[in-house]
Amino acid sequence: AIPAFNEEKYIGTVVLQTRQYVDEVIVVDDGSTDQTTNVAKLAGATVIQHKQNKGYGASIQTLLAEAKKRDLDILVLLDADSQHNPNEIPSLIKPVSEGLDLIIGSREKQRANIPVYRHIGQRLISYFSGILSGQKLYDSESGFRVFSKKAIAMLELSENGMAISAETIARAADNDLKITERPISIRYTKDGSTLHPVAHGFEVLSRIIVMISEKRPLFFF
Repeated sequence: AIPAFNEEKYIGTVVLQTRQYVDEVIVVDDGSTDQTTNVAKLAGATVIQHKQNKGYGASIQTLLAEAKKRDLDILVLLDADSQHNPNEIPSLIKPVSEGLDLIIGSREKQRANIPVYRHIGQRLISYFSGILSGQKLYDSESGFRVFSKKAIAMLELSENGMAISAETIARAADNDLKITERPISIRYTKDGSTLHPVAHGFEVLSRIIVMISEKRPLFFF
């Protein structure tokens, strides 16, 4: 499953590489104004279109709802901007057979390849995400993750923005789902992401703090 917004340059390659390892690739085109939908379809993906841009979280909600409707055994989620390597899908899926429910691709071993400001932001967000969920994870914001059948059925998410990554972990913990991380590689492209990383970081952090205030008001105050 791939959420996408104006990713015509990369979406075709990502879909083609991903199809090697899965039964079907589903792309949510979140109100793109370029050829994202057409390229994804030509590459062999099933495309669900949002008529207008609703946000990353809204796309994840759409994909999760589709997974529930199809009664899928496993849902693999990855980004459309070619940051993630689809060849690593088998290693991320493997823990499902070991009884785990949410597997997050961790960039911990790739820290040398991550710009310093991104690394600082990731650590800060992961710290507050840990307060929210009670889970100590290195990379709570990674968009490369796998959901078991149980996780697909139980998770109900509401965040429309990027903070849905932290919300997913918190909801999984609330439902006693088994969570783990597995190492992945990462490749940053200058024109890959449509979001400014600093603005993205502040948006996510502010939403996580709001969720903490709602879930753990005494701790927050």
